[in-house]
Amino acid sequence: MTTIEAVSEMSAVRRAVWFSAVLFAATPLAYTQVTWTPIYVGGYSQVDLWTQSTTGCACSFNSSSTDCACCVPSGGCSCGAASPDRCAQCGLEQHCANMCNITLDSRQLFSKSDRGFGQIKSPYLQGPSRCTYRFVPDTGQRVELQIYRLVSIGRHNGTACEGGWLQLEGSARVCGRNQRFDRPVVLFSDKPMAILHMQINENTTRSQFLAYFSFSSKASTSVGWPVRGGHLVNNTECDSVYEDTECHDGCVLASPGYPGLYPPNIRCRYLITSGPRISIAINFTAVLLPYNHCTSDYIAVYSGSKSSSPLLKMLCGKEKTALVYDGQELLVEFRTGPEVSPFDYNGFVATLSFIEMTTEVPTTITVDSTNKSLELMKSNYNNRDLHDHRKDQGAVTSSCDLEVSGEKVRAGHHDTRGKPKSTTCRLVLRGRAYDTGHVSLASYNLSAQSCQSTIEIFDGSPESGMLDTANSLERICSPAQWLPREPSTQDKYTEPKRYSSSGRDMTVVLRRASNSPTDEEYMEVSYYFHDEREGGTQQPASVCDVEYYGLTSPVEGSVVHPEPHRLFAMEGLVKCRQHFIPAPNQSVVITVKGSTKQTPNNPCETKCGDSGCHCVSKSLESMDHLLLVSETGHIVTCLCGNYQDWLPVGIRSWTPVYIEWSRSTSKAGLDFHAAYKFINDTYCGDHTTAEPEGEVNGGDLASAGLKLNQYYQQKCTWILDSPIDRQLIIEVKSTQSRE
Repeated sequence: MTTIEAVSEMSAVRRAVWFSAVLFAATPLAYTQVTWTPIYVGGYSQVDLWTQSTTGCACSFNSSSTDCACCVPSGGCSCGAASPDRCAQCGLEQHCANMCNITLDSRQLFSKSDRGFGQIKSPYLQGPSRCTYRFVPDTGQRVELQIYRLVSIGRHNGTACEGGWLQLEGSARVCGRNQRFDRPVVLFSDKPMAILHMQINENTTRSQFLAYFSFSSKASTSVGWPVRGGHLVNNTECDSVYEDTECHDGCVLASPGYPGLYPPNIRCRYLITSGPRISIAINFTAVLLPYNHCTSDYIAVYSGSKSSSPLLKMLCGKEKTALVYDGQELLVEFRTGPEVSPFDYNGFVATLSFIEMTTEVPTTITVDSTNKSLELMKSNYNNRDLHDHRKDQGAVTSSCDLEVSGEKVRAGHHDTRGKPKSTTCRLVLRGRAYDTGHVSLASYNLSAQSCQSTIEIFDGSPESGMLDTANSLERICSPAQWLPREPSTQDKYTEPKRYSSSGRDMTVVLRRASNSPTDEEYMEVSYYFHDEREGGTQQPASVCDVEYYGLTSPVEGSVVHPEPHRLFAMEGLVKCRQHFIPAPNQSVVITVKGSTKQTPNNPCETKCGDSGCHCVSKSLESMDHLLLVSETGHIVTCLCGNYQDWLPVGIRSWTPVYIEWSRSTSKAGLDFHAAYKFINDTYCGDHTTAEPEGEVNGGDLASAGLKLNQYYQQKCTWILDSPIDRQLIIEVKSTQSRE
């Protein structure tokens, strides 16, 4: 399979653009949380896995000496004269001093140490350097690797490992400067020989890793290969076909390498077929994909044999589902993007069964039912309570309690000081159907001893009788104190931590000690509601970043500058991003329409041309400004100063794009108003063909009627999926005469 991508970076569309490629042939391409079982270390070891003590036993190389290490009775052997104070696994003792470029054979290790597992502690290496470890499993075994420690083995730059990595061939790359994994990075290989590469590409003084390996049984219920039934499609890495005639006792689908880390940048297709009058039932029992990477790592279920068939369901994050489909062909597509640090995801498992229908039912899926199933790409929407269980809202009681209705109030402040004293004070936020709640503890004082007083923040409403269903986000024990800022002693204010709910309700509870101390215990809380339909999906790691998804957000709407109450505690430079993420076969149009006039003689000036709008300033970071930025980080438009004469300025993009609002030292920053619209089209989506010869056309982008200061971001993908090896010839033609 060959993938061709045509990318056009932001240029003016005041001219026609036409693209044609002649294709002759194709070449095939060769939370809960991660569940894992620790590889058993044993109760005999005192120093390391195979050493009980560093001295006290007879030396194998000198019978008159008893100053050598004592080894674990079962499986441990002396390292000999090279390292007399250490033991190693029998069969590997010759590698004590330099465990690099070795072969670990399951049969040989078991015959010498009676163990099918062990430890790899690489030597200290000075980079650039590399080590290779070959694992040879026995029949019915798979190789399991658990990585616990990395020292100077590359680093993750947000999208990939650079400078070095560990990679179990065919799987993900793992890297880190000085990384201790509380839960190990788990990798599996089902190849006849698994090869682990330790690669250091930069200058280092001490590169090392610690891992445990195991030759695990494929039949194991915990670490075995869970897939049952189906058959692999020839010349593919992971495509499979499941037929009802082969699944009488049920079948199981799983991501490659499950239950370990799956490979990056793959596309696995699982085609499920059934006979007439037989329903397909699929249940995704385990799903763990990287958080907040729904555009790159997801599972899509289509009502047909191709990815161009109607979409039934899309899963990402930890979302699970069960579907019963009354057609004869169902396609499950698993797509992955680059590795995501800290490598704590493992893919999915789904059970498959076939049910004979007793009555005739239609095999088509209605548009309404399809649209209802498209609650995807935002884990914040999962399990949301949309029923109205709210009590009388917005009431301030005679105590220190406060209940806030999102229907009436969108932001506010609650201080228990000056309120009637009670041993318990509650702030309860009850949002609208699509709201999430957000709170910050502006200040508090808990002076009682030994956790007699607490402040606890809940995701939900524990006081309504559902304590076990309300998740505690934070619990602060006395004595503890967070005081309001003091400008005379602090140069820069520290932003209090923000807590966010997954649903519409949120609760903050102050519990005071019965023997109240002399100084008043209190909490001062700032809060606001956020409606994801109107303001995008709030990003937990940011105060003001939001995302709009082409399949779940409103088709069109407007966006403005960040709301002031979100930035109430932030001083100095502030950056907020509004991301727009179109789905396949979608584009998004963003148009900046208006803004407040700036002061005269502004030191920053905007200039627009064929290649975009640019800010002319000696120091842009010290100026309030607005950016339109492509997925690749290319700045299409920069607006600052008195730029109103250039408006409207817009962009049309088939890939993610974002607005970045930057506030410097001013209190308000730029006021702006922009419109967005997601457009369904087939101009630039996924196109797959198995034909050995053909032509694809990009079309005329200018026919969309974009005007002055309207720009585009375009990325088209054509996949040539040929069953045979051929030379690939591509001819590209374009009538575009300017870059």
